[in-house]
Amino acid sequence: MNLDPGIVCYQHCEGRLFAFCLPPSCTLCGADLTTQPLSTPPFRIPYPFVRASQAPCCLVIKPSKGDFLHDYRSSSDLHIGVTDSEGCVHEYDSDGLHSDLTASWTQCLSVPLITDSSSRLDPVWREYWDFTLHTLAQDSSWTMERYCEKSFNCYSFVLEFLQTLRPPGVDVKSLNKLSLCASLLLPHTSTAARYISLYRRLLTEKVVTVPKSS
Repeated sequence: MNLDPGIVCYQHCEGRLFAFCLPPSCTLCGADLTTQPLSTPPFRIPYPFVRASQAPCCLVIKPSKGDFLHDYRSSSDLHIGVTDSEGCVHEYDSDGLHSDLTASWTQCLSVPLITDSSSRLDPVWREYWDFTLHTLAQDSSWTMERYCEKSFNCYSFVLEFLQTLRPPGVDVKSLNKLSLCASLLLPHTSTAARYISLYRRLLTEKVVTVPKSS
């Protein structure tokens, strides 16, 4: 099932307009869009979310409750996991470390760390990623009894994974939950927040107008 709502951007006169589909007339000047040319041809806004199974060898994040489009707020807690080379999510929560709920990660943000300049997975790092992840999964530390929502949680597992993996470009020596969120997750959540805001406006306004200068 494709969860992309399909937001379209186009321009006829002044400003950019966003909608779920091209309306029959321009909401700014009233021109008939079935006959009038557009200043900018309609194009689809990139959907920032993926199924975890489509994002091998990545960090993946989603709201702890609900989904991004309908439930997420800036104050919401985020749950984080790690996918292996097959897109299977390894996550640590109150049930301990497990990898049996990948199918529930249908709308998440992926954070790739080992792609090259063409966004292809480096085969050597891919193999080492799996080895590190599966080795860490055998550690007896990640039990449900040790889980603590505040101090020993999903971020603890991901931090331990990254500190063991030592991916290029990541300063693992000073890595903690705060720096992980700021340096690796924030760029992705900021993009998602703009998309979510636009999506929610369109649910009520149908067409959203943004001035050219924005």
